This record gives sequence, structure tokens and C-alpha cells, in this order.
Amino acid sequence: MNLDYYLETIIDENSIGEVIREEKLYKNIEYKLLGKFFSLAHHEINRLLRYLNSRLKSHHYNAEESRQLLKWIKIVKDTIYKFEDSKTPIEINEDYVKVMGECTKFLLESGGSPIPLDFPKTDIIEYEPIFTISNSIEINYSEKKIQLPLKQIGEGSYAKVFKYKDKFYNKVFALKRANKDLTEKELTRFKKEFEIMTELKSPYVVEVYRYDNESNEYIMEYVDKTLYEFISKNNNTMDISKRISLANQVLYGFKYINSKGYLHRDISLTNILIQHYDGLDIIKICDFGLVKTRESTLTSFGTEFKGSLNDGALQLLGFGQYKLVHETYALTRLIFFILTGRTNLEGIKDENIRNFVNKGTHPDNKERYQDIEELELAFRKAVAKSS
Repeated sequence: MNLDYYLETIIDENSIGEVIREEKLYKNIEYKLLGKFFSLAHHEINRLLRYLNSRLKSHHYNAEESRQLLKWIKIVKDTIYKFEDSKTPIEINEDYVKVMGECTKFLLESGGSPIPLDFPKTDIIEYEPIFTISNSIEINYSEKKIQLPLKQIGEGSYAKVFKYKDKFYNKVFALKRANKDLTEKELTRFKKEFEIMTELKSPYVVEVYRYDNESNEYIMEYVDKTLYEFISKNNNTMDISKRISLANQVLYGFKYINSKGYLHRDISLTNILIQHYDGLDIIKICDFGLVKTRESTLTSFGTEFKGSLNDGALQLLGFGQYKLVHETYALTRLIFFILTGRTNLEGIKDENIRNFVNKGTHPDNKERYQDIEELELAFRKAVAKSS
């Protein structure tokens, strides 16, 4: 079957007739029909799994939702199979594969479905793609070239990020590959990101290893959890000492970056990663594509406003006006998320934390923390008073 026709049929038959937020997760996929399918499937599967979570106490999943979830599980399986031998083979998040497999064991086509008593609550992935496109990387082993499969784990405006298992080192690495349609200026920025990350020698910055000028890609340390994933998964069980430790690591990392004269400018819950070691979790800062020197007042016209925690006023001011007080604004919001698992700054009950956040996000730049050292000191005082 023609893949375009197949996708168009699925989309037409299951369209919900409205713009869905998952579309932004797949907007950079060149194969637009596939991106549209991904966003629709992601939306519908999340809707049905979210409803399943709400029915765990009753142990009964309604008939219509049972049929719908079974249908989407089949659609996803069929689509992965149809694209298996294409130039864009599809993969789905491993946790979702597991959940859908478990669901098929109890879902019924009619009369509703009895939910097993021990069926766990599903962790819904809302802010990251669950569908990715596979690829490969060519590695030289003793003068012999071997193709290793890549699994796409992320995508941005300028590049895609993959992971792969290096057989020689028996270790998983990440690979960041520039999109082929980049302008010369955009490619220069991509290469500059690698150079800056090479310069930064800190346990709190993702380590990079080698740049390939032919394919415009570089290999880097692989970290499998974003801060958003880590906090969301552990928010109900994480004690305050753990939260303070993570927040302090963030401050150490950004204080170091700033000491080298750089502003990150793209601080978000997914650009901060967590590397797990035996008994230890370490913050890893990544995505330096929008970094600029602290003293610089110049940014190319039209530079995209990014960083989900950035000050919204920058959209009116212009991203070129980004200064250290904007970095401390985003870091204040990031630290608040670490402490609470929340992004909404309304209704903070603890007075000391509320005062800390209010100053860091004050509408008047002059009233904010003017540097990371001041932010760090204020944070320590706030948590000391609250404990």
C-alpha cells in the first residue's frame, strides 16, 4: 500500500477536528503526513491512557474506551510494520510499548474491560515525543566500517538527536546530527555549540567527544532522563534533601557556565538532564545552541525565542536583549519545579519559597537576582528557613 495514502486514510478517519498540542512535538519532521499521524496517535493514546488511570480504583474500563484503545494499539502496530522497510522506520517509546502490550491482555471489544487489580498507573508523556524515526551511524572498527542502528530520542529546529550502542566500548552514546537544510549561518551556530561544549569542563555539562565535518554531527555523552521525566516520576516520593541537592547542582553548573562568560538562554525542563550512577544522580546541562557571551548585546535579527522557562517579556523586548537577569529568572522557575514538581507559580503556600520565587521572577529586572551568586544565596536562605 502507498504509505501516503495509508497515512491520509488513518488521519481522515480519526481526525478530531481541532488543533492538538502534540503537533508541536512533531513539527520538525520533514515527512509532514507522518508528523501529523504521530501527533494524532500521541494525543489519542494519551487521552485513553489518562482515562484508564482514572478508572484504576473502579477496576473497570468502559466499553467505548476499550474499543478505542484496542483500535489505536492496532493502528500503531500496523504503522510500525508498514514503515519497517522504508527510509523512515518508526519506533515508539519503550514504556508505551510495555503499557500497550499489557493492555492487550485484558481489553475487550464489548461490555467494557475488567482492569487487573495490580495494573499500575501509567506515566503519561506529554512534553516529549513518544514516536521517533530510526536511523544509523557508520563507525570504523579496525579499519572496517560497520553500520550501527540509531534510535532518535529528540529533535529541534537545527538538529536531531539519536542514541546508539558502541560495540567496541560496550557503551551507549548520543549523536547530534545537523539537519541537511541548514543555512551556512545556522550550521556555523551548530558547530559553535560543539566548540563551546568542548571548552566547558564540568561534571554538570554534557560531555562531547568528536565532530564529523562530512556529516555535520557530533558524538556526546548519553543521558537517558530529562529533569522533567525524573521529577514527574519521583515527585511523590522524593524528600527535600534530594531536591535541594539537585537544585544546588543546577546552580553550580550555571555558575560555572557564567564564569566562562556565557549565557545559556535556552533553559527548560528538558534541556536539563539527570545522569544516574550507583547511589548518585547528577545534573547534566545540554543544548547550547542559543548560547551567547555574557558581554554581548548582539543577537541575529529573528533569533527564535526559546526556553520554556524564559521571561515572556522577552518576546516584546526582543531576544537580543537577553541578560543575566533573564537567566536568573529562568533558573528561579527551574528551581521551583525541582522543589515542588510544579510550573505554576500561583498559590505558593510556603512564605519563604514564595518570597524567593517572587523576587526571582519580579516584573522589574532591577528587583530580580542580579547574578547567580545572589540567587544561590537567596535559595539557601529560603530552604533553611522553610526546613
